[in-house]
Amino acid sequence: MTHSTDDYGLDHGNSQSTRETEPADPPQAVCTERDDLRLAPSSVKVDRLPDPLTDGEQPLTVSKARETYLKVQRDSWNTEGRTSKYERHKLQTYPRILEADRYFRTEYEDLTTAMLTRRLSPIDDAGEWLTPWECNEMLHGGSIQRSVREAAQYQLGGFEYEWVAVTAPTESAGTPHEHIYFWIDDPDDKVTTDHFSTALDKHLKYCVNAYQENHRYQTDGTGGSITVRHTPEIVTEIPNRLNAIKRETDTSLIPNTRGAQYLASQLAHLPLGDYYDGSRENPPDALFEGAALAWASHRNWFRASAGVPAL
Repeated sequence: MTHSTDDYGLDHGNSQSTRETEPADPPQAVCTERDDLRLAPSSVKVDRLPDPLTDGEQPLTVSKARETYLKVQRDSWNTEGRTSKYERHKLQTYPRILEADRYFRTEYEDLTTAMLTRRLSPIDDAGEWLTPWECNEMLHGGSIQRSVREAAQYQLGGFEYEWVAVTAPTESAGTPHEHIYFWIDDPDDKVTTDHFSTALDKHLKYCVNAYQENHRYQTDGTGGSITVRHTPEIVTEIPNRLNAIKRETDTSLIPNTRGAQYLASQLAHLPLGDYYDGSRENPPDALFEGAALAWASHRNWFRASAGVPAL
């Protein structure tokens, strides 16, 4: 297959894409048209959403949801006895991913890592925006997650492996998409993209608005929606925005694979740290619109296989 530039680049690490928008999102100019879109369709009862994300009668607009999310999370951050979602991701989920990565680097005789990315378009067949809630349900609802997981499990049946999955919003439109990162004991380097192509096919089959053109990959595993690393690159420098998190949550400072560090950096509520740090540039608004969706969502935006250690 031909390569499609992904947001994690050729090294399934933390490279920046050269595209104006991420795969499956519309052009940047179109993305600005969604501010007045409701967070969820009118068919969703408001009691299914956090109270602050409704006006009592209907869900807030995307832009109002973003503003409310930022205010409520700031209040939680500054109020004794309350824990913000940023702090939960920073102090619990982020270090869990990195500790698991270190564990499997030492546990497996010859580690291979792989990443599978699932996307969908936020635009329907009529050219209209889907609400963020609808996109989230399309990505996670029904039997999609189980079908993808079971397809990968079947193909990897001869290997010992574990995985974690993180859903994150795109920077261009706040569209939820999921990265699934695998640690595989693969002493003979037998794992290839073929071990994940069936799982990707299940996503394309069962996820509405998921298209092949947004899930291209190199068959040698070097880039795109499926990547495979027989010798995973090790991170020697942590991006500035993650330095404080790493210092406060990790004392061992054992290096991580680039893919795991990238995956941990994608947690939806981490951009709050940059937003409230006056010395850093504010993240794109779309990330906070996506984080508001994560707050509203009844779906798990972080999942892990049974063998991934807890902190």
